[in-house]
Amino acid sequence: MDRSQSSPPRLISLFWSFLKLAPVSFGGGYATFPALEREIVASRKWMNEEDLQETLSLAAAAPGGVAINASFLIGYRLGGLKGSAAAAIGAILPTCLVVIALFLLYHKFSDNVKVKGALRGIGWGIVAMILYTVYRLGRVSIKDTLTLTIAIISLILLFLDTHPIWLIAGGAAAGAVATHGRNRSVKNSQTRQSKAGVDSSYMYFI
Repeated sequence: MDRSQSSPPRLISLFWSFLKLAPVSFGGGYATFPALEREIVASRKWMNEEDLQETLSLAAAAPGGVAINASFLIGYRLGGLKGSAAAAIGAILPTCLVVIALFLLYHKFSDNVKVKGALRGIGWGIVAMILYTVYRLGRVSIKDTLTLTIAIISLILLFLDTHPIWLIAGGAAAGAVATHGRNRSVKNSQTRQSKAGVDSSYMYFI
Protein backbone atom coordinates (compact mmCIF):
# COMPACT_ATOMS: atom_id res chain seq x y z
CA MET A 1 0.00 0.00 0.00
CA ASP A 2 1.28 3.46 -0.88
CA ARG A 3 1.04 5.49 2.29
CA SER A 4 1.93 9.12 2.35
CA GLN A 5 3.99 8.69 5.52
CA SER A 6 6.46 5.94 6.40
CA SER A 7 5.66 5.42 10.10
CA PRO A 8 2.20 4.26 11.23
CA PRO A 9 0.10 6.66 13.33
CA ARG A 10 -0.01 6.33 17.10
CA LEU A 11 -2.95 4.41 18.55
CA ILE A 12 -4.11 7.43 20.51
CA SER A 13 -4.17 9.45 17.28
CA LEU A 14 -6.33 6.82 15.57
CA PHE A 15 -8.65 6.68 18.57
CA TRP A 16 -8.98 10.46 18.72
CA SER A 17 -9.63 10.87 14.99
CA PHE A 18 -12.53 8.42 14.99
CA LEU A 19 -13.76 9.66 18.37
CA LYS A 20 -14.22 13.20 17.04
CA LEU A 21 -15.57 12.01 13.68
CA ALA A 22 -18.39 9.87 15.10
CA PRO A 23 -20.56 12.61 16.69
CA VAL A 24 -20.45 14.86 13.59
CA SER A 25 -20.90 12.14 10.95
CA PHE A 26 -24.68 12.47 10.76
CA GLY A 27 -26.47 9.94 8.60
CA GLY A 28 -24.07 7.09 9.25
CA GLY A 29 -22.90 4.66 6.58
CA TYR A 30 -22.03 6.28 3.28
CA ALA A 31 -22.73 9.75 4.64
CA THR A 32 -19.61 9.44 6.82
CA PHE A 33 -17.28 8.97 3.86
CA PRO A 34 -16.68 12.69 3.12
CA ALA A 35 -15.72 13.28 6.77
CA LEU A 36 -13.41 10.25 6.69
CA GLU A 37 -11.74 11.54 3.54
CA ARG A 38 -11.11 14.97 5.04
CA GLU A 39 -9.66 13.49 8.22
CA ILE A 40 -7.66 10.53 6.87
CA VAL A 41 -6.47 11.93 3.53
CA ALA A 42 -6.55 15.73 3.63
CA SER A 43 -5.79 16.44 7.30
CA ARG A 44 -3.78 13.50 8.64
CA LYS A 45 -2.33 12.33 5.31
CA TRP A 46 -2.33 8.73 6.53
CA MET A 47 -3.65 7.37 3.21
CA ASN A 48 -4.14 8.61 -0.31
CA GLU A 49 -7.52 8.80 -2.05
CA GLU A 50 -7.09 5.51 -3.92
CA ASP A 51 -6.13 3.52 -0.80
CA LEU A 52 -9.04 4.99 1.14
CA GLN A 53 -11.46 4.27 -1.71
CA GLU A 54 -10.36 0.62 -1.82
CA THR A 55 -10.80 0.31 1.94
CA LEU A 56 -14.25 1.92 1.87
CA SER A 57 -15.29 -0.38 -0.97
CA LEU A 58 -14.39 -3.39 1.17
CA ALA A 59 -16.26 -1.87 4.12
CA ALA A 60 -19.36 -1.41 1.96
CA ALA A 61 -19.13 -4.96 0.55
CA ALA A 62 -18.87 -6.62 3.98
CA PRO A 63 -21.94 -7.36 6.13
CA GLY A 64 -22.74 -4.98 8.97
CA GLY A 65 -22.66 -1.22 9.43
CA VAL A 66 -20.55 0.53 6.79
CA ALA A 67 -19.14 3.17 9.13
CA ILE A 68 -18.05 0.62 11.76
CA ASN A 69 -16.61 -1.66 9.07
CA ALA A 70 -14.66 1.29 7.71
CA SER A 71 -13.21 2.12 11.14
CA PHE A 72 -12.07 -1.50 11.61
CA LEU A 73 -10.45 -1.70 8.16
CA ILE A 74 -8.81 1.72 8.21
CA GLY A 75 -7.46 1.08 11.70
CA TYR A 76 -6.12 -2.31 10.62
CA ARG A 77 -4.40 -0.93 7.52
CA LEU A 78 -2.76 1.82 9.56
CA GLY A 79 -1.95 0.00 12.81
CA GLY A 80 -2.74 -3.69 12.60
CA LEU A 81 -5.04 -5.32 15.15
CA LYS A 82 -4.30 -2.69 17.80
CA GLY A 83 -5.04 0.08 15.33
CA SER A 84 -8.27 -1.65 14.35
CA ALA A 85 -9.36 -1.82 18.00
CA ALA A 86 -8.42 1.81 18.68
CA ALA A 87 -10.29 3.11 15.64
CA ALA A 88 -13.37 0.95 16.27
CA ILE A 89 -13.64 1.94 19.93
CA GLY A 90 -13.29 5.59 18.97
CA ALA A 91 -16.06 5.23 16.38
CA ILE A 92 -18.46 3.19 18.52
CA LEU A 93 -18.23 4.94 21.92
CA PRO A 94 -19.61 8.40 21.08
CA THR A 95 -22.08 6.93 18.59
CA CYS A 96 -23.68 4.79 21.30
CA LEU A 97 -23.99 7.75 23.66
CA VAL A 98 -25.44 10.02 20.95
CA VAL A 99 -27.95 7.38 19.80
CA ILE A 100 -29.16 6.81 23.36
CA ALA A 101 -29.55 10.57 23.92
CA LEU A 102 -31.41 11.04 20.61
CA PHE A 103 -33.72 8.14 21.36
CA LEU A 104 -34.64 9.61 24.75
CA LEU A 105 -35.33 13.01 23.17
CA TYR A 106 -37.33 11.52 20.31
CA HIS A 107 -39.37 9.37 22.68
CA LYS A 108 -40.30 12.50 24.62
CA PHE A 109 -40.92 14.92 21.73
CA SER A 110 -41.86 12.61 18.82
CA ASP A 111 -45.36 14.13 18.48
CA ASN A 112 -44.02 17.66 18.17
CA VAL A 113 -44.63 19.15 14.71
CA LYS A 114 -41.32 21.01 14.72
CA VAL A 115 -39.43 17.82 15.58
CA LYS A 116 -41.07 16.00 12.66
CA GLY A 117 -40.14 18.85 10.33
CA ALA A 118 -36.56 18.81 11.59
CA LEU A 119 -36.30 15.06 10.93
CA ARG A 120 -37.52 15.54 7.35
CA GLY A 121 -34.89 18.23 6.83
CA ILE A 122 -32.17 16.02 8.25
CA GLY A 123 -33.24 13.25 5.87
CA TRP A 124 -32.75 15.44 2.81
CA GLY A 125 -29.41 16.64 4.14
CA ILE A 126 -28.29 13.03 4.46
CA VAL A 127 -29.38 12.35 0.87
CA ALA A 128 -27.17 15.24 -0.27
CA MET A 129 -24.20 13.86 1.70
CA ILE A 130 -24.64 10.41 0.15
CA LEU A 131 -24.80 11.88 -3.38
CA TYR A 132 -21.61 13.81 -2.66
CA THR A 133 -19.97 10.57 -1.50
CA VAL A 134 -21.07 8.84 -4.71
CA TYR A 135 -19.43 11.62 -6.73
CA ARG A 136 -16.14 11.49 -4.81
CA LEU A 137 -15.89 7.68 -4.86
CA GLY A 138 -16.94 7.52 -8.50
CA ARG A 139 -14.26 10.01 -9.48
CA VAL A 140 -11.60 7.65 -8.13
CA SER A 141 -13.23 4.30 -9.00
CA ILE A 142 -14.49 4.91 -12.55
CA LYS A 143 -11.29 4.99 -14.57
CA ASP A 144 -12.22 3.49 -17.94
CA THR A 145 -15.06 2.11 -20.05
CA LEU A 146 -15.13 -1.17 -18.13
CA THR A 147 -15.62 0.39 -14.68
CA LEU A 148 -18.21 2.81 -16.09
CA THR A 149 -20.12 -0.08 -17.68
CA ILE A 150 -20.06 -2.08 -14.44
CA ALA A 151 -21.34 0.94 -12.51
CA ILE A 152 -24.22 1.56 -14.93
CA ILE A 153 -25.27 -2.11 -15.08
CA SER A 154 -25.10 -2.38 -11.28
CA LEU A 155 -27.30 0.70 -10.88
CA ILE A 156 -29.88 -0.72 -13.28
CA LEU A 157 -29.87 -4.07 -11.47
CA LEU A 158 -30.35 -2.31 -8.13
CA PHE A 159 -33.53 -0.70 -9.47
CA LEU A 160 -34.63 -4.20 -10.50
CA ASP A 161 -34.29 -5.33 -6.85
CA THR A 162 -31.21 -7.48 -7.44
CA HIS A 163 -29.54 -8.51 -4.18
CA PRO A 164 -26.34 -6.50 -3.56
CA ILE A 165 -24.27 -9.67 -3.04
CA TRP A 166 -24.79 -10.57 -6.71
CA LEU A 167 -23.70 -7.11 -7.80
CA ILE A 168 -20.53 -7.35 -5.72
CA ALA A 169 -19.75 -10.86 -6.96
CA GLY A 170 -20.51 -9.91 -10.58
CA GLY A 171 -18.39 -6.76 -10.44
CA ALA A 172 -15.47 -8.66 -8.93
CA ALA A 173 -15.74 -11.40 -11.57
CA ALA A 174 -15.98 -8.90 -14.44
CA GLY A 175 -12.96 -6.97 -13.17
CA ALA A 176 -10.90 -10.15 -12.73
CA VAL A 177 -11.76 -11.46 -16.22
CA ALA A 178 -11.06 -8.10 -17.86
CA THR A 179 -7.73 -7.75 -16.07
CA HIS A 180 -6.73 -11.29 -17.06
CA GLY A 181 -7.64 -10.64 -20.68
CA ARG A 182 -5.76 -7.34 -20.71
CA ASN A 183 -2.62 -8.90 -19.23
CA ARG A 184 -2.83 -11.77 -21.71
CA SER A 185 -3.13 -9.31 -24.59
CA VAL A 186 -0.06 -7.41 -23.38
CA LYS A 187 1.95 -10.64 -23.07
CA ASN A 188 0.92 -11.72 -26.58
CA SER A 189 1.95 -8.34 -27.93
CA GLN A 190 5.34 -8.56 -26.22
CA THR A 191 5.79 -12.11 -27.57
CA ARG A 192 5.07 -10.98 -31.15
CA GLN A 193 7.54 -8.11 -30.80
CA SER A 194 10.17 -10.50 -29.43
CA LYS A 195 9.67 -12.90 -32.33
CA ALA A 196 9.94 -10.02 -34.78
CA GLY A 197 13.27 -9.06 -33.25
CA VAL A 198 12.00 -5.82 -31.73
CA ASP A 199 13.37 -4.78 -28.36
CA SER A 200 10.24 -3.60 -26.51
CA SER A 201 12.34 -1.78 -23.91
CA TYR A 202 13.31 0.68 -26.64
CA MET A 203 9.73 1.95 -26.71
CA TYR A 204 10.16 3.50 -23.28
CA PHE A 205 12.67 5.98 -24.69
CA ILE A 206 10.46 7.17 -27.54
